[in-house]
Amino acid sequence: MVEKKPKKKKDNEDASESKEKRAERENRFLKNLFIFFGIVLAGFIIGSLAFSEAVEFQYRGVNFTIVEFCDAKPCLKTYNTKLPVLADGKESDYNFYLRNDPRKLEKQVPFNGDLQIPKNVTIDVTYNRICQGYSSVAMDNFGTLMRILNLNVTAEEGLSCGSDINEMQVIVQEGEETKIERIGSACYVIEIKECEVLRGMERFMIEMFVEIKANSI
Repeated sequence: MVEKKPKKKKDNEDASESKEKRAERENRFLKNLFIFFGIVLAGFIIGSLAFSEAVEFQYRGVNFTIVEFCDAKPCLKTYNTKLPVLADGKESDYNFYLRNDPRKLEKQVPFNGDLQIPKNVTIDVTYNRICQGYSSVAMDNFGTLMRILNLNVTAEEGLSCGSDINEMQVIVQEGEETKIERIGSACYVIEIKECEVLRGMERFMIEMFVEIKANSI
């Protein structure tokens, strides 16, 4: 009878080959894992940058921040900008929270003419719709902006556009289209269609913010 010799060499080769395959699989797994985490990290960074850009933006030199108030649903989306004010001898920021995106409002509400802000302002408001309280919000914000700028504001019924370059005249009235028209040297007619009062008044306020930023009023 012929005795078979043990196949130690072949077994060692098989074991060595098995280790190589195992190491290759592990390396491939680690490589794929690193690629996966790299993709996740890159997505996180890109997403964070996109979110930051979406939350903060600049419109014609004026900085805005999107702020959402979610005390009630649906959330109220606002566009915040700040103006410096003096309170008790100390400088602080006053926050304005607009309801309309300034970038879209430029296309939605035509503004014919440029804006100048003299110290004296005469206003006549004949627009008298309530519009679920939007009128009060719009007029309160507009009045606050006038006070912060320390303008001399008077109300006058039946106001008509004059030629006094030292006085800004603002007429707010109902119209067939929401738009703003400059007539003469410094008279602005804000026409409001139906309940688009926030659009009309905020469009005018945004032009004031731009003028304030440009001239450091």
